Amino acid sequence: MPSQNRTEQGFVLLISMILLLLLAIIGVGMFRSVSQQHHLIANMRDKQVALSNAITAEQFAEWWILQGNGSANTGTCTSTATVSTAMACTNSLQNPSTPPWTALDTSSTSHVVGVTYTPPSNMQTTSTSGGSNTVYANPGFYVQNIGTSPDGQGALYQITAYGYGGSSTSVGVVQSTYEVTSGIINRGGL
Repeated sequence: MPSQNRTEQGFVLLISMILLLLLAIIGVGMFRSVSQQHHLIANMRDKQVALSNAITAEQFAEWWILQGNGSANTGTCTSTATVSTAMACTNSLQNPSTPPWTALDTSSTSHVVGVTYTPPSNMQTTSTSGGSNTVYANPGFYVQNIGTSPDGQGALYQITAYGYGGSSTSVGVVQSTYEVTSGIINRGGL
């Protein structure tokens, strides 16, 4: 009889070890799943922040145009002066989906174009190293004077704006077309 008890005790130990191993595997799988969900939520937050900042810059550009600046400050945007001075450019962006935007001058030298916009809110700070409530860089916009509206009653402008989330790879870009007639704006989205 004593030999049967020893066999049964070894069998219980083996079953316990197998169950412990299964529980460890399930625990690691759950930890990995939670970690992936955390990264997914962080990426969604960055996307929303980038889009919100792009919309803020686009709305500022709309306000800037409605102040009469679009018709007064028009020219070809191929120089570094356009970085610090808002103007309605006559040339289009080469690749609006990848800021910072560049344009070629007459000697085929590339220059950064567009205007960096600093929102009036103190809700977030700019930091290239990331962190809580930070964005990679301030948003910006580019206004293109498309010309006169088809009915000849107003001016058409295309606004392209970008905003960053927490990193240089989380960028939101929005683009809209506006018709301004005697201070009245007609929105049209692209």
